[in-house]
Amino acid sequence: MAFNSTTPHSKFERDFDPLSPPGSYSLDPDGLKLFLDKPDGKIVRKGRTNSKIADGATFNSTFTVRYGKVTYSFDGPAVPGVVTAAILLGTFRSPTPDRDEIDIELLGGDPSHWQTNVFAPAPSEDQPLYSAFSSVQTYPHNPKSVASTHSYAIDWSPERIVWSVDGTQVRTLLKADTMKNGVLHYPSHPSRLQFGIWDASEEEGTSEWAHGPIDWDTAPKRMAAVFSSIQVECPY
Repeated sequence: MAFNSTTPHSKFERDFDPLSPPGSYSLDPDGLKLFLDKPDGKIVRKGRTNSKIADGATFNSTFTVRYGKVTYSFDGPAVPGVVTAAILLGTFRSPTPDRDEIDIELLGGDPSHWQTNVFAPAPSEDQPLYSAFSSVQTYPHNPKSVASTHSYAIDWSPERIVWSVDGTQVRTLLKADTMKNGVLHYPSHPSRLQFGIWDASEEEGTSEWAHGPIDWDTAPKRMAAVFSSIQVECPY
């Protein structure tokens, strides 16, 4: 177990580092709350982007895993343009600045679905395959919304990745099925846990994917994703 609502602050601070300033998160009996606050000043919308981008809270684990099962129990705001993510992020840097990822993403603009993705860059490729292995998932059990707490799991072995929600497997990706351009794109490096909430309103393509930009005339000035627990198992 990495943490839950009874975890002492000292243990939590040993296992996880904030990448955002104090005040952007809080740890209380409900869990770890990650905040996304409306930027100060006037915000101008241009196409599918906003002139100012909100800063959201993000955490990294201080430890790494290489294969195993990680279960994140959390919720995210059902607000278009807001993304809540829980991923495994590789620590190995290839010749490109990109790193391995195994993703769980909640899009506030599509609250009845959640997304899974894998990204493992190949040095020989000119263009990263950011969405080649992405997939949209449904919720097999009620409540069917990103705004409700669900337990999302990544079960990662040397030969396959299985995603599940609330104990039900929804997707399996085999290592052999990640072959593109004659190269395998399968995450294989030690990875940190990373989880956070972010504003997808900065770039046109990203904002369109996230159903953004955030409409700050109607959205709450402060939004929160709540992580009630994270469990780590390393059976492989």
